[in-house]
Amino acid sequence: MHRNGKSENDGVYSRCGKVMEDTNITTLLGVADGDQTKERRKKIRKRVFAIIFVLLNVSIIAATAYIDFTKRGKPTAPLGINMRFIIAAVGCYVVSISAESCKYFIMIREFTGISSFRMAFEVALLGKYYDNITPTGAGGQPFQVYYLKKKSIPTGTSAALPITGFLTLQISFILLAIVVFAFGTPYLHNVEDYTTAFKISAYVGILFYSFVPLMIITFAIYPKPVEAVVRFFVMALSRIRIIKDRESMRKRALATLGEYRDGIVAIYKKKHMFLKLIGFGLAYQISICSIPFFVLRAFGSDLSYFTVFSMTVLIYFAVTYIPTPGNSGVMEASFYALFATLNQSYLFWAMIIWRFFSYYSFLMIGGGIFAFGAIETKLKAKRP
Repeated sequence: MHRNGKSENDGVYSRCGKVMEDTNITTLLGVADGDQTKERRKKIRKRVFAIIFVLLNVSIIAATAYIDFTKRGKPTAPLGINMRFIIAAVGCYVVSISAESCKYFIMIREFTGISSFRMAFEVALLGKYYDNITPTGAGGQPFQVYYLKKKSIPTGTSAALPITGFLTLQISFILLAIVVFAFGTPYLHNVEDYTTAFKISAYVGILFYSFVPLMIITFAIYPKPVEAVVRFFVMALSRIRIIKDRESMRKRALATLGEYRDGIVAIYKKKHMFLKLIGFGLAYQISICSIPFFVLRAFGSDLSYFTVFSMTVLIYFAVTYIPTPGNSGVMEASFYALFATLNQSYLFWAMIIWRFFSYYSFLMIGGGIFAFGAIETKLKAKRP
């Protein structure tokens, strides 16, 4: 590894990012070719989707509030909160964003020689911000590529780092799920009525979640069979007129798989760093999934840590394939439905606080980064 000059991975990374740069970044920035009519229609569709998204969130929250507040003989206000557990939840949140930031700090320093925790923090949190405002969570990586390129990081490296961050985070969560599915079931005896439904949904979710890493690994080992599978699906989708340009879509799909494969192969060559990234990924996932336990305990819950932790992992996997931004609406409903079987009286408030940590806080921090950057740019422009 050469700190000053070209690194040994430049040959691999030089192929990364073309499709992402040519398509996703352009879409992300709203720079689209075509006439103004099409552009206006796109804007109208986005606004309609945003309105529906907001109404869905409000309706879900209102419904859970109504259910919780109309139960007889149960308190309807968050009285007697144990703030020590709220502080512990805040600590878990801090650990999660620190782990994600450290992961990017290590990668940026290793492949560029730049030691900037601020850059790593902004890459990590802006990725979470865009994941949480785009359907299916597809916006984080393209913006991270764009951000890194703005910071003068070479194109190949700019594409490879978000890809590697995404894959290692997925792999770490899959490892965590295996442990929970293997050993966490006994802790779910209190919610037997809902366990079967959520477990089935979670099993389907883990298949969706594991699809990309498995495809990339398989593509790296057996490229020809994977190319044949891609051609088959593209042809099938074109037959039912979902895809118009069959050949273009096939090339783009294979190019994207190639980018992911090159990124993960390059990072795997540095096994010590690969293990570190997996470790930080596990730290992020464990801390995020621990927040509900401390929030529920703050309201007097007597559930064990492993019970709440196992339930939370089930919830995350059960909503993996929901296309709403940040799985909003369905995530709140799932949390309330699963924990409502415990006959607790504080679920609405616990759900609101949990979603603040796991969703709304990322939106606030991402917006804050943008606002701070804009102010900083104006101040620099005023300097002589």
